[in-house]
Amino acid sequence: MSPQQDENVEVEAAKDEESDVTESNMKDRSSDGVVTFANTHKNNDSDDDDDDGDGEERNLFVFMKGIKEDLRAQAPLYMSDWGRPRNIQTVVNATVFAFVIQLIPALILAELMDRQTDGNLATAETLLSSGIMGIIYAIFSGQPLVIMGITGPVAILLGTSYGLTERFDAEYFPFFFWICIWAGLMHIISSMIGLVHLVWKVTPFTSQIFEFFIAITFIYASVRDLIEPIYFGQGRYQVDRSAQYATLMIGMITFYVAWTLHFAEQWTILTRQVRVFLESCNTLIAVVVGTALSYLPGVELSNNGAGGLERVGVIVPWDWQPTADRPWVTNPLSGIDAGGIMAAIIPGFMFFLLFIIDHNVSSILTQSPKYNLKKPPAYHWDFFVLGVTFIPCAILGLPPGNGLIPQAPLHCRALCTRKFETDEHGVRREVVSFCEEQRWSGLGQALLMFVALASFRVISWIPRGCLFGLFLYLGVGALHGNEIWERITFCLMIEKKRPKIPVVREVKWMTVVFYTFIQAACGFCVFGVAQFASVGYIYPALLTILVPFRSYILSHVFTERDLKYLDPSDKTEEEQEEEHRRIRHPPQDSISTVDFESDHVPHFGDFHPDALKKALKKRKSKDEVDEIRSLPPLDSA
Repeated sequence: MSPQQDENVEVEAAKDEESDVTESNMKDRSSDGVVTFANTHKNNDSDDDDDDGDGEERNLFVFMKGIKEDLRAQAPLYMSDWGRPRNIQTVVNATVFAFVIQLIPALILAELMDRQTDGNLATAETLLSSGIMGIIYAIFSGQPLVIMGITGPVAILLGTSYGLTERFDAEYFPFFFWICIWAGLMHIISSMIGLVHLVWKVTPFTSQIFEFFIAITFIYASVRDLIEPIYFGQGRYQVDRSAQYATLMIGMITFYVAWTLHFAEQWTILTRQVRVFLESCNTLIAVVVGTALSYLPGVELSNNGAGGLERVGVIVPWDWQPTADRPWVTNPLSGIDAGGIMAAIIPGFMFFLLFIIDHNVSSILTQSPKYNLKKPPAYHWDFFVLGVTFIPCAILGLPPGNGLIPQAPLHCRALCTRKFETDEHGVRREVVSFCEEQRWSGLGQALLMFVALASFRVISWIPRGCLFGLFLYLGVGALHGNEIWERITFCLMIEKKRPKIPVVREVKWMTVVFYTFIQAACGFCVFGVAQFASVGYIYPALLTILVPFRSYILSHVFTERDLKYLDPSDKTEEEQEEEHRRIRHPPQDSISTVDFESDHVPHFGDFHPDALKKALKKRKSKDEVDEIRSLPPLDSA
């Protein structure tokens, strides 16, 4: 037998011996009654195997199966979530960071809802909702790293469903109460019967259209609110419009500052710590700059303009009362009949369809393998807790919310201890060595929302032009990195200038153009219905229909080989990073000073279910072995 063969035999023998020891350790530890994370994962490994292929259907409609498994896995770990963090400063920094990156978008969306609901849902309700939901989720959820708040799709849905009250001759808040109750019940029931598994059916085809729809909606709304008052805001009277032009100027400056700082980590000037701070707090810095400019002489026109600059409409000082003239606690039977109560099922079902995708994708991206989390997910239980958060929203008349993108993944990243390694191509990539998995940061950022509620005087200084400019920034930011938009820009390039990513190299270009046209057309159709149709509130159903449309229609229009590149549900994080590098940093550019992992903001389109499932399963297997190896040796007796 050759030396190489001897070596192979020894390696195999060592592996067998390690496997026997591992199995023995697991059995003995279990017999001693010691609950370990490894055993928790072992119980769930069979479920992971079921999650592939037809296993998902077998897990559907099995009452309480998913919730029981989640609670069984999380219960032994709950007290450790409240333990002392390894690095308290990291947790404190992540808490403040999560609060800042949630507060500014919340103010923007509150302004949108204020206009669409005639002041019934405004800044006070939005911040209070974020605080209450955040506290409930931080205490009771299985994965508290997910940050809860009001999202753009929620603001759009609340605005489009507002007109239903007139159609059914109902008062708004009783009708809103039943919307939340029906939606909460649907969330709770679906989590009990395993419908959460359906999120793994969502492929990039749908997630990219979802993100594209949100982007063009935000861009449209911001441009409309910045431009329309100049031409139409004062009717036929041609009076001084200086304030409107000043609002437009402040909005564009705010957008420019936020967008410029969005790429601060790619700069070659300043230290990395300064660049990280500038990019992380870009929206806050932009608001400070825009607000300061609004108080310059000649810009603030409250004395000699047509009413002066419009600022955030909050009551100063706030008396802790609702924005509208109503009590906090809603009477669900006053001002509504049985027909209105039953009609509320429709928008309630739209919330369910929206959240089963939006929240679960947020949760999955927050628990991405690249963050090196050690504790298991709890998708079913978390969706149950999300359903419970609808109850205080119904009673108090607060907008419901769900997991935020990109805030939730960014919060998780802020809790990570990171280092940079240079790969074989000379590219520095971010690697996570440890993540602070605890509940303090999620709870802390939710409590800070109540501090914001007590600081309405400061918020009242912000001109509305700032919020419209940041709304434009959110839309352009969602478009930047969206693969539909990237392929549209590729169509404007000459062939040799297109980045050599797989979809360009492996698929005929006319096929790519046709596929992109279908996606863009779907996105614009959903946008048209949501913005201009009387049934705009059904847009979540239109997005949900895209899932079977992709599975049962497009699979016959395009070949399986083409769809592998056009709709890559198994694209790994490394492949995403490589494509990002080729698109953003062409080979001829110097790339040695850019940290590619850090300059990519998490997108809804980053959800690639097959690749994430494989990576999560691989992570569980690795964690099980590491946990067993960390156990002390058994007593020979």
